[in-house]
Amino acid sequence: MRQLALFAVIGGSLGTALSWGGSAQAEPPAQPASLSQAPASPQAPASVQATDAPRNAATHGDGAVAAPKTHSDAPPRTYVSMSFGGTTMGPGALMCAEVAPSSVLSIGACGNGSGFLHREAAPEVAHFRASVTVWSWRFQSVWLQPRAHIGFAELQIGEDTPGFELGGVSPSGMSTAGPEVGGSLRGLWPIYGGFEMIGEAASSLAYFGHAPRLARPQSEWQPQAMLTLGVGY
Repeated sequence: MRQLALFAVIGGSLGTALSWGGSAQAEPPAQPASLSQAPASPQAPASVQATDAPRNAATHGDGAVAAPKTHSDAPPRTYVSMSFGGTTMGPGALMCAEVAPSSVLSIGACGNGSGFLHREAAPEVAHFRASVTVWSWRFQSVWLQPRAHIGFAELQIGEDTPGFELGGVSPSGMSTAGPEVGGSLRGLWPIYGGFEMIGEAASSLAYFGHAPRLARPQSEWQPQAMLTLGVGY
């Protein structure tokens, strides 16, 4: 009887185990939603996508993005120029001519033309100098350029004589020469076909060590201001 009871217990246990195994194969456990489904890729809002284009770019009607508008940042290249104006050194017109071998360096001369255009015995300070453009910036349609000048000047109080007297005075006692430095602000206004209007306000200081020995003694230090207007190409 004990064996029959033991078989009955074993048989019942086996039946229960078989019934559990069958139900486990029929219904597999459900997987979590995070493992069975891949997350959807986020979509940027239309308002955000519309702003991806560069801020300075324009769009056409079909949605295409146009290239941003640009402008040249280079000032006009002036090779030669001629200007006229006035000076604080005396009456009469001032004439300046300049040649620029590069966009930074130029060589020029200013004077009233004594001994060249006329033979009048009028007082004059003639300038012969090299000019360096420090930098350029644009103000609407005009380019502004601060410039530095270095060279020499000739002081004459009467009729001009040939040559320059850097180490003394002329035989007539009418002229002498000495070093000069200065600065100016120049404006360039492009007009047409490579030509530009040029206006310049300048100041300078020249030293004439032999000026007291002139026929009419003059001060050794000679400051001067000039204002000119002309055309360049």
